[in-house]
Amino acid sequence: MHVYVINLARRPDRRAFMQQQADRLGLVFDYIDAVDAHTDAAEFAEIEVRSGLHGRISRGDLACTLSHRTFWRRFLASGEAYAVVLEDDAILADDCAQFFADTGWIPPGADVVKLERYGRHRPMFMDRETWPAHSRRVARFYGKCAGTAGYVVSAAGARMLLDATTSVDDPIDQMMFNPGRSALFDRLAPFVLEPAICEQEQVIVPSDIRGKRQSSRGGLQSVLNELRAVPRQLAHAVSLVLPLLQGRLERRVLTFRR
Repeated sequence: MHVYVINLARRPDRRAFMQQQADRLGLVFDYIDAVDAHTDAAEFAEIEVRSGLHGRISRGDLACTLSHRTFWRRFLASGEAYAVVLEDDAILADDCAQFFADTGWIPPGADVVKLERYGRHRPMFMDRETWPAHSRRVARFYGKCAGTAGYVVSAAGARMLLDATTSVDDPIDQMMFNPGRSALFDRLAPFVLEPAICEQEQVIVPSDIRGKRQSSRGGLQSVLNELRAVPRQLAHAVSLVLPLLQGRLERRVLTFRR
């Protein structure tokens, strides 16, 4: 699979961080210029921005969404079946090259496989039925696992994501990987690799793609926003009751293995 890396042009230090890993692991990256929230890039006019349950999406989060849209288009133009995308603060596991070298480990019909651990202590529900993936495993997951630092996407998944992001009211990681906030999650039906092969590095190269989260956070408005999200969160919780009773799901905390 082709590996794309989203990188801000004004952050050559982050590109160097990723290239050091590529050289160490024998990887070749195709770098994509991220949409910069500090500019008036033409891409900002290509989608409608709406206020959602959690306020209005910040310019930094919008720039992140637009950057992933650039990746999806670039990937679709290649005519390939799958591709990998990494953000430029992703720490990569020593064996990640074998996952990028072939697609045989991807479950049939999977349009997105998340490669990243996000939230070191956050549990989620996963299918007990798993697919072997080299020395790891892959399964559908059903709980919040935000972050878009690393994932595999199919051509069908990229087309779905492009269609779903012509109008946005939430950051792209919430749209893709948070069933309590996003109707897209069920259509996307994402899988996750466990243990993960990447996670975000926030110390060496602190993130600035996303910028500040939703501007309406804080105070009474934040409480009201959370209350407005309760019906969707409850509906998602109810949808898990039967598979849990049937023993088809397990509760896990994702790990990251170097």
